[in-house]
This record gives sequence, C-alpha cells and structure tokens, in this order.
Amino acid sequence: MTHAYDEILLERASDSLGRMLDFAVHSLRQDAPAMMELFISCGLASLFEQGEIRVTAGMSGIELAYETLERSGLTFERTTPRHTASLSPEYWCGFALARAQWESGLPFGRIMRSFSISGFTSGYAKKRIEYLDSLPLDMAAQERTGKIRAFGRAYALEAASETAHAMIAGVIAGSEDAPLKIMRKRNGLSQSQLAKASGVPLRTIQQYEQRQKDINKARAEYLITLSAALGCSPASLLEKKQG
Repeated sequence: MTHAYDEILLERASDSLGRMLDFAVHSLRQDAPAMMELFISCGLASLFEQGEIRVTAGMSGIELAYETLERSGLTFERTTPRHTASLSPEYWCGFALARAQWESGLPFGRIMRSFSISGFTSGYAKKRIEYLDSLPLDMAAQERTGKIRAFGRAYALEAASETAHAMIAGVIAGSEDAPLKIMRKRNGLSQSQLAKASGVPLRTIQQYEQRQKDINKARAEYLITLSAALGCSPASLLEKKQG
C-alpha cells in the first residue's frame, strides 16, 4: 500500500493528533468525539490524510486544536495546556486514530463510523487499572511513569492495527465487520464474555455479528446493556444503512 506520507513523519503526526484531543478535552473542556467531527468537517482531516506537511508535522497538537476550532467558527482564549506525564486516554485515542488512518489509507470520516472514542477510552482505562495493579508498589515514580507510557503506546498501536486491518478487509470484501463485532474486539472481549457482561444471549450476539439478525431492530434493553458493557453509545452499535 502507498501511504500519503513517509513513515518517518508518522510518529510526529500521531503525537500531534493525540495531543490535539488531549488538549481539547482536558484544557478546553471539549467533547472528544465532537472535536474529531470538527476536525473532519473543517477540512483539516483531509489535509492530514493527504500528508500535508504543515498539518502532519508542522503544527503542534495545541495549534491543531485551535486551528480546528477557528476553522469551525469557534473562538477560545489561549490557555496553558494541562496533561499528565503518562498521557491521557484521549491522547492515546488520537495517536491510535492517526496510525489507523495511515495504515489503512482510508479517510478519518470512514474510520469514525466504526471506531468509538468512548469505547477506546473506557477500554483503555479498564486495562490501565489492571496493569497498574500488576506493578510493584515500591517502584520509583519515574520508572512507573515510563512503564505506563509504554503500556499506553502498546495499547494504542494494537487498537490502530486491528482497526486498520478490519477496515481494509471490509473494503476488499465489499463490507465492513458489524459495529458490534468491532466494538467487542476493541474491548478485548470474546463473544461469551460479552454475553456474560451484558446478559444478552450468546447466540443472539453471534447472530448480530454475522448479520443473521438485524441489530437495528434489537430490543432496546439489549442495545442498552450491550453498549454499557462496551462503554459506547447504543447508536454506535447500529448498522449504517446504505443509499
């Protein structure tokens, strides 16, 4: 596959998009999914996808955030960024999105049909707690921070790879995986684990994922309990109808 920009710029591009979401959420108090929608609708995402050097590597995440808002007709006072040394779930989400876009070559708008920001951040937070519990209590703070950052990077890279591969496979096959299957995999759950967590019968989950049953006609309580177990909105589990 031919990529829009060289891999040598990928780290900078991923960091910029990650810091854009981190800054938007934790310093400007913006909603992460809404920020990505603005990034796409204002035209910056298209420049990013095309490998425009000023956007992928010439701007910091903070500059990217402000330009997104300004292009969208929104004005915010300049403020000092607030972030943690180990970086936030939103940072790793933006990092993963940049990687998934680069690997798949598909537009952010198409990726966002299957990628749930809330699903990623809730899944990351859950796994991060488990990882923290596994670390020695007497570990030095600097070493602990380094390990947490390494964990976040690994989690984001895995999510990006899974997303890109699923998107590419969907394009080749002429259809993408069912949203329920994508969200389940992103949360690291098997079908039986999801059935246990949600209370929805295993066979029903299988039928939704294989499209033997239309999840858009699912019982409301099924959508609610599935989305709660997956840390996403019920709407993100619905199939996008064509035409």
